[in-house]
Amino acid sequence: MPLAAGTRLGPYEILAPIGAGGMGHVYKARDTRLDRIVAIKVLPTDKIADPERKQRFRQEAKAASSLNHPNIITIYDIGSENGVDYLAMEFVAGKTLDQLTPRNGMRIGDLLGYSAQVADALAKAHQAGIVHRDLKPSNVMVSNDGLVKVLDFGLAKLAQPATAPDDATKTMAALTGDGAILGTTYYMSPEQAEAKPVDGRSDAFSFGAMLYEMATGQRPFHGESQVAVLSAILREDPKPARDIRPELPAELTRVIARCMRKDPARRFQHMDDLKVALEELKEESDSGALSASSGVALGPAVPSGKKRIWLAAGVMLLAGAAIAGWRMKTAKPTAPEAPLQPIPLTSYRGSESYPSFSPDGSQVAFSWNGEKESSYDIYVKLIGPGAPLRLTSSQEDSDFPKWSPDGRMIAFLRGNSEEKFSIILVPALGGPERKVGAYSSATSGAGIDLPSLCWTPDSKALIISANQSPNQPNSLVLVSLETGETRTLTHPPLQVRGDMRPAVSPDGQSLAFIRTNGTVYSLWMLSLGEGFQPQGDPKQLATGDLRVLSVEWMPDSREVLFSSGQANTGGIYRMAASSDAKPQAVPGVATGTGGLAISLQGHRLAYAVGTQDANIWKVDLDTKSAALDAGLSSTFRDAFPQYSPDGKRITFFSNRGGRSDMWVANVDGSQTARLTSMAGPTTASPRWSPDGQQIVFDSNTGGKYQIYEVSADGGQPRKLSKEAEEFTANWSHDGRWIYFASNRGGDYQVWKMPVQGGDPVQVTRGGGIAPVESPDGKTLYFTKEMGMGGLWKMPVDGGPETQVIPDVHRYDYAVTGKGIYFATEGTRGRSAAIQFLNLATGITTQIVKVDKPLELGLTVSPDGRSLLFSQVDSYGRDLMLVENFH
Repeated sequence: MPLAAGTRLGPYEILAPIGAGGMGHVYKARDTRLDRIVAIKVLPTDKIADPERKQRFRQEAKAASSLNHPNIITIYDIGSENGVDYLAMEFVAGKTLDQLTPRNGMRIGDLLGYSAQVADALAKAHQAGIVHRDLKPSNVMVSNDGLVKVLDFGLAKLAQPATAPDDATKTMAALTGDGAILGTTYYMSPEQAEAKPVDGRSDAFSFGAMLYEMATGQRPFHGESQVAVLSAILREDPKPARDIRPELPAELTRVIARCMRKDPARRFQHMDDLKVALEELKEESDSGALSASSGVALGPAVPSGKKRIWLAAGVMLLAGAAIAGWRMKTAKPTAPEAPLQPIPLTSYRGSESYPSFSPDGSQVAFSWNGEKESSYDIYVKLIGPGAPLRLTSSQEDSDFPKWSPDGRMIAFLRGNSEEKFSIILVPALGGPERKVGAYSSATSGAGIDLPSLCWTPDSKALIISANQSPNQPNSLVLVSLETGETRTLTHPPLQVRGDMRPAVSPDGQSLAFIRTNGTVYSLWMLSLGEGFQPQGDPKQLATGDLRVLSVEWMPDSREVLFSSGQANTGGIYRMAASSDAKPQAVPGVATGTGGLAISLQGHRLAYAVGTQDANIWKVDLDTKSAALDAGLSSTFRDAFPQYSPDGKRITFFSNRGGRSDMWVANVDGSQTARLTSMAGPTTASPRWSPDGQQIVFDSNTGGKYQIYEVSADGGQPRKLSKEAEEFTANWSHDGRWIYFASNRGGDYQVWKMPVQGGDPVQVTRGGGIAPVESPDGKTLYFTKEMGMGGLWKMPVDGGPETQVIPDVHRYDYAVTGKGIYFATEGTRGRSAAIQFLNLATGITTQIVKVDKPLELGLTVSPDGRSLLFSQVDSYGRDLMLVENFH
């Protein structure tokens, strides 16, 4: 009897029947653990005692679950409840091919699109040694958005290998021995009809029979009984498809005929070849080039004597042309490859980040904060259309998923607090989580500075970025999943923030990672020996001035791929994994801090791109109320506002003109004009001269940050610096000096240069960036490590450096005669508040609470009545996919 709605099979609640077949009844059900809809297949009750049928049923689960492909139904679970064996699989809303095929056959474009996907699925199965053996239109589902799913591997059998037939590791017991006929009669191959051993070429015949029906609306073989149908398969050729439907393209009928040849040796030998043929026909069909007269005849005609002579001459001419072309090609450099063509992999509301491919490259795991843009969770998605599967559900953020090389588990990070995190494992198809351990981190915030991890190639250990002891930078640590033991792999010097973003080469012999001091993010390489033991000290790779955001290995273990840029702008580069190599930009892609991934086969690349709308907000310091400054803001990224000395104008940076440049406007937003047109991805940090005539700023136009000066009324910027990385410039109170941060001495310190020219002078000794001189010209303020080290001060003429405020959001602070306005750092890059420190009393008060992440910049009007800051009002990331990457 069919199962009633509400029946429970393990964690699955039956909702409604879907259909029934020879291998079982199928129901729509709900997985109560993950709250997702699934399809449940159960054996018919009258067949439950049949051991062979039961074994075939279990074989379906084993066969299908071993195949990881977007066009093969995904098997979630297999179980037994009260004597009922069931199989839980992906639920697909759609119709089968027999339901979609009209009486006179399908539209050619639909036929080719669907059949190419089926061929791709079978090619994947054959590569794994699995023959379907029961391919037919009712076993192919087409979802409502056009994605094909091949169903019912219940008759699948592991094909016998061509060599080493007694190798136990490459064979498994067949479901049926030779002499048993399995399959659906109308679509059987001749070798199936004779109960002979079969291989992938048998599926090619069944595929041809199915293709014939899709093209004509009729089955290729007929008979009044199964015996008659089997006899037709063995002895008769089907009526040519074009006799039934004359408008069919000749090339398509040739493909169908070749699939259905009696002799397996004369069929397509590999489904990959058949897939390519169908895809080429699909391209011609889409372009309008495919017609009934296109293609070649099914059998080659034998030319007459004269024709043979001309044909031979033609062949010789073609051969000569080919040789000449080869010589020209080898004599001249090849043209540069065309840019890659990225397509959206996800486009959901919110932010999707940190993609990680399954070992076969057919699925991707990623983190997403969901439709409600709340906490981040881990999701898995098949490449192509369809909704993602949610693997986690936690109020704490789950980030940085990494798929294990064996395909079984996904490891990820879960943040417990500002500086602590846990390593969690979850089955790739969902299930109970396993906590590996809790660790500390010397970094916090968001993006690249978050803790990170990677798998070892044997899937037995993880390498994480963690803090091993207080007051130490993050190091890379090997964590054994079998014993829980840890071993430190890198020992970064104290003056850096640490090592992060580890990536082990597929051959297990090298470890790539990023080392940062908070501003510079460089790429390093460590050789590994047996047991992943470090071999010597790590070496820095020559990435120049590129700011490395994430790194992955190419499958050959010889090259690395890394992204470089800023939060939402940047590119992808590749380079050989050696100290003397140079990075080469990958054309046609743009990425940010959301991570990148490459499939183990190297044919697919995924990366995150960001969108951001940051706006300038104005605070009335009398009422302590904040409102969007509509006159200065846009739908782009507007940040780092600065009042002019007379309080009448504002300078800020914005990408509203297509790239990041300096802009000026009146305080009410009128007469907005662009000051610069720099070639670099980032131009920022503007500061007015005391007389309001000049503005200094930094830009990485030349590849590294340098200091520039431009007239407040516009003109050609003048480059002021030329050493190392130099940024966050500001003027002295009297206008005679320009302070700036520079790493020309090895670490970041505050320096100053005479406005009239001369050698720069080092100011700080204990580290510093973002200098601001007090209005009275007596004290110099500065931050450390992008604000993580707090706000400090020292006498302008030199003296002790003392901390003033322990927590500052990056370098967002403004010094007035009465005190210091500053923003504090919160969780995941969100600021807690804008506050004021009264220098006379030492008391700190809150001005406004800011619930959204702050952008760069904070400024107070000369009259002390208003404050401007920038916040990210909307932010998102999507994942992009590049096919055929190489």
